[in-house]
Amino acid sequence: MSEAPHGWGVVPSTGIPTIAFGNQKGGTGKTTATINSAAALAVRGHDVLAIDMDPQADLTKGLGLGPGDDTDPSNPKNDLPNRLVTDDANLLDVLVDNPRTHDTNLSEIVIEASEYEHLNYDLVPSHKDMGLARDWMDDASARLALQTALDGLVEDGYDYDYIVIDCPPDLSVLTDAAFIAAQNVFLAAQTQATSRDALDDLWDQLESIEDNQQIEIAIVGLLANMYREDGQSRKFLEAFDESFAAMAPIFKLPMRVAIQRAWDNGRDIFEWEDANDQHVERDLFLEIADTMERAFDKTQVEA
Repeated sequence: MSEAPHGWGVVPSTGIPTIAFGNQKGGTGKTTATINSAAALAVRGHDVLAIDMDPQADLTKGLGLGPGDDTDPSNPKNDLPNRLVTDDANLLDVLVDNPRTHDTNLSEIVIEASEYEHLNYDLVPSHKDMGLARDWMDDASARLALQTALDGLVEDGYDYDYIVIDCPPDLSVLTDAAFIAAQNVFLAAQTQATSRDALDDLWDQLESIEDNQQIEIAIVGLLANMYREDGQSRKFLEAFDESFAAMAPIFKLPMRVAIQRAWDNGRDIFEWEDANDQHVERDLFLEIADTMERAFDKTQVEA
């Protein structure tokens, strides 16, 4: 793994810095980190593409392009289309070659930020069909499908400053495909023992991918989510300081209501205006964006 203190990120074959947000355990804040880190990069002037590789589609839902909210008629999600159930081509069509799928390039399914007023960056949404991916991506070459698709996206003229990928909460073929395509991983974990065990398993998986694919994978950062000032949280951070501090910064995000409310309303934390002060969340994700810039020797773009 890369241990350089500056410029430590790995630039993949596309030439675009790409970061996969991962943890094999659910409920760690992985999708929150993806949505809001991408937004922070966009706020700092970068062109960003987010890809939802998770069949659970929390990234797509968290940006308002999933089901509406029947319990709240005023929810902004209700005015947006549910992209998870469209009959149009979707991400599964891009990733697999199957008689039941369309022959589709990634560029055909990109939702551009200009299409929706609340989006800060482009999006490749998930879809209800993505649950079939684990059964249909059943050979070694399938793990290269996203890398191939991203190479094609660049050939089609898309030139992003960053690509971020939200991975499933497991170590499936979809997660492997994201790690191989990105070659950079941002870890998200709750400050508890089970999260530590899950990250240990994830670490083993990354090393296995490096060996099998003959590539380097860098750790860009770690988000300690729902951090509390208690003994368990401090013990968690001490352990991860020992394991990861030399590789990448560790960020602490305390339990914050505004983060959840933003997701509930299909907005990132920079678009959602909550009754509570949101400077803590916004400052944190701007700091994460700054770290990503340093990881790839980039700078904030003047608006």
